[in-house]
Amino acid sequence: MSERAAESAIDRIREHVRAQVARTSLRKVAKRAGVKVGATKKFIDGSVPYERNLRLWKRYYARELREGMAGGPDDAVPPAEAAAVLELLLWAFPEEERPAARREAVELFRELYVRHGRTPPAWVVDMPEMVDSPPPTEGDEDDDDDEADDDEE
Repeated sequence: MSERAAESAIDRIREHVRAQVARTSLRKVAKRAGVKVGATKKFIDGSVPYERNLRLWKRYYARELREGMAGGPDDAVPPAEAAAVLELLLWAFPEEERPAARREAVELFRELYVRHGRTPPAWVVDMPEMVDSPPPTEGDEDDDDDEADDDEE
């Protein structure tokens, strides 16, 4: 019976990991969990992880629960629309200060939801990526930079 309980816990973690990968990327989730990308792919595909990786997945999931990220976020407000609203609200900031102000505002919203025991909505989860990833000015150059970063790992 304890094996069945352990298996259902692994399944919950696996489903959470799948959802996070779908929301962000395989590489980002693997990095956040401290697990290699290949091991992450195998885990979400259903394989039983090595003991070390299982410990890392459990820690990752516990951290996600603590931070309020393990529940299903409300996606009623699309991140792009929330970003546009936030841009309007922060209009009084000089343009060069807005990215830092956006990051801070999003973090304040995340903390507010977590403090009240609520899962932050999808726009709070996805907004940091939108803030930290300015639209590419020349798409080919950005792609080359990403490939160079991949080679270094």
